[in-house]
Amino acid sequence: MTSICYASTYGSTKQYAEELARRVGAEAAQIAGAGEVSADLAAGPIVVLAPAHGPMHAGVKFVRSLGSEVVQNRPVAVATTGMTLDDTVNATNPAGGLLGDLADSVTRFYLPGRLNYSELSASHRNVMRGLITAVKMKPRKNENERNMIDTYGKDVDRVDFARLDPIVEWVEAQQS
Repeated sequence: MTSICYASTYGSTKQYAEELARRVGAEAAQIAGAGEVSADLAAGPIVVLAPAHGPMHAGVKFVRSLGSEVVQNRPVAVATTGMTLDDTVNATNPAGGLLGDLADSVTRFYLPGRLNYSELSASHRNVMRGLITAVKMKPRKNENERNMIDTYGKDVDRVDFARLDPIVEWVEAQQS
């Protein structure tokens, strides 16, 4: 049986986790605040879905809390939900960097998320304002940075359940 664990801030990661769980015949369990999951982990593959907020990634924190013995002896995947464009994610591999010495043992996926400025907390809105101000001042902006500026203040939903297909294939391959 596969364990699907997730952390979600505004709901898109929870939607992905629930849809993935439905497709692979598992249940989605939310990661608690201390990096614990709200259900026991099954004996099979572990898929952790979580948003990335700069260097903070609850999914990576959870995987690191499992310890290297679990990660090296079980199939583990991290699916990061975010607003970064795919080319930038592929070029920079941020989850791999955060996983550190566990990166080679963890399969990584990226899922486009949702960012509704109309729903942001005040602190998140302030962080975004500062980030966008800094990016605007940068002389040579890449495509991802231009996209951040263009979508600032707008509600953007890039959730695409078809992007779960490679994760479902990975889970099925681990179970056979």
